[in-house]
Amino acid sequence: MHAIKRADYILSMLEKNKVVMVADLSREMGVTEETVRKDLEKLEKQERLCRVHGGAYLNEGYGTETPVTVRGKILQEEKELLGKRCLELLREKESIFLDCSTTALHMAKQLVNWDKKMTLMTNSLAVAMEVRNNPAIRLILFGGELNRDRAAFEGRSVIDEMKETFINKAFISSAGISLEAGITDSTKEEAEIRRQVIRQAKKCILMVDSTKIGRNGVYVVGGLEDVDTLVLDCPLEKLDRKLKERLTALKVSIMDGAAAEN
Repeated sequence: MHAIKRADYILSMLEKNKVVMVADLSREMGVTEETVRKDLEKLEKQERLCRVHGGAYLNEGYGTETPVTVRGKILQEEKELLGKRCLELLREKESIFLDCSTTALHMAKQLVNWDKKMTLMTNSLAVAMEVRNNPAIRLILFGGELNRDRAAFEGRSVIDEMKETFINKAFISSAGISLEAGITDSTKEEAEIRRQVIRQAKKCILMVDSTKIGRNGVYVVGGLEDVDTLVLDCPLEKLDRKLKERLTALKVSIMDGAAAEN
């Protein structure tokens, strides 16, 4: 299959499924995975898709407001690693918050058999469904209007319910983290909820895969000074030097992927 036909095929699969995987494309088109990766790189330069480890996805919005069903298919290994690292920060009888990110959902999947008592708060329907049968977890679901694309409740009622709570540790993700903008999101609704959670939490744990580093969303969630612990899926060396220096100056604890693998 020639390069032009491969590009057309890749784009047609993206239109149909919103996400494609390198291994699947390699098998379907009868070419090597290296050839597929080069095709994806060319299409990304043309701004036709967004590449991630193992595949690519069709970004139809102005930022990263891709439906949760699509986001759940990409960077799965990285998000699983982030979830495992975050489990190391949990203590018995604490109250925690998990946001509506797919990273938080991976953490929730690992809490299915958690045997220590805790209170888990969330606005994510998907997170709540994962842990609902665990008797050790007291589950509090903040309600509002359901955003089906994000499988999460949003709106003023969610914010108002949060104002009545104390949270020991909030585990949140974001569209990006950078020296110039701090913590940012792509949608106003998610930014408002995460902003309020930071106010309610004693400690804020920011979970970041490598694609978010140095990236800016439209809406500001908070500053770097609002982060107590930064959890990465990659080695610390991947952080921009100036960003790392700023986080160090702010005494932000950093847990990186390399440490988890050792």
